[in-house]
Order: sequence, then C-alpha cells, then structure tokens
Amino acid sequence: MIDPTAFRTAMRHVPTGVTVVTSLKDGEPRGITVNALASVSLDPPSLLICINREARSYLFISTSRIFCVNVLAGNQRRLAEHFSGRVRERQFADIAYGTDATGAPVLHGTIAHFDCEVAHEYHFGSHSILIGHVVGAGARPGSPLGYFNGGFHDFGIYVD
Repeated sequence: MIDPTAFRTAMRHVPTGVTVVTSLKDGEPRGITVNALASVSLDPPSLLICINREARSYLFISTSRIFCVNVLAGNQRRLAEHFSGRVRERQFADIAYGTDATGAPVLHGTIAHFDCEVAHEYHFGSHSILIGHVVGAGARPGSPLGYFNGGFHDFGIYVD
C-alpha cells in the first residue's frame, strides 16, 4: 500500500482549477472550496464533485440535494481562502452573490457556474462523490484560478 504522504506529495503536482461549491439549507447559504470536479456527461448535462462527509457543507448538500459549482477567476484567491474552512459562521456576511435555478448561491465575479441537483451519491473512504444534474449554467470571459504544488496561481497564461 502506498504511503499517504507520498500520495499527497504526488497529487500536489497535478494542476487543478479552484471552485467554491455552494448550497442552501433552510434559507442559510454555505460554501466550501473544492478542486475535485469533473464533467460526467453532456446528455444529460452532469458533473461530479468530491466532498469530505465531515465538512459542514456536505450536510447542507446532502439535506437540500442541491449545489452550485462556482469556478473562480484568477483574481478570486480571497474567496478560495475564505471558503476553505477559515470562516465557520455567517460565511456569506460580506459575499456578493445571486442565484440560478436551484437557489444555491452563484458567487459574483466567477468565470463560470454550474447549478445542480444531486442525481447520485457514492461513498468512498472519507468522501462522497456527488453526481449533479446540471439545471443551470453560465460563463463569462476571464482567466481561472488554479492550484498547484500547494499554492494558488492565475492560470490565465496561455502557452502555444
């Protein structure tokens, strides 16, 4: 079996986009920074996210059965840090957002969002793999915020 430290070190060298996954339960918004995201199918439009089941945001998603994936722009590092667990109460006190089909928060300034209803959930280890049926989406021009080797980077530099 692989040493968890070796696995973590190797995974730090896989560049990923940075998202904030939001949800809404009993009128209270909640969000968590997530980099485990993948497209599943175009027909029906669907994607997957992975979330630790001990995270408070997981309880919001598992109860409400909705979530919105907000793809952060290169200049939104502050939002990534804000939703990475540093703010436990009143997460949205100073955060600008709107809504789409499900009512889950769509953060202002993001380069894309995918508003989803939970279609399937699978447990593996400490995490849940949530497959979302996309019921609303939007995008705007901009460079994405990325994560690589333990740090945030603006991935907007294009290489030919």
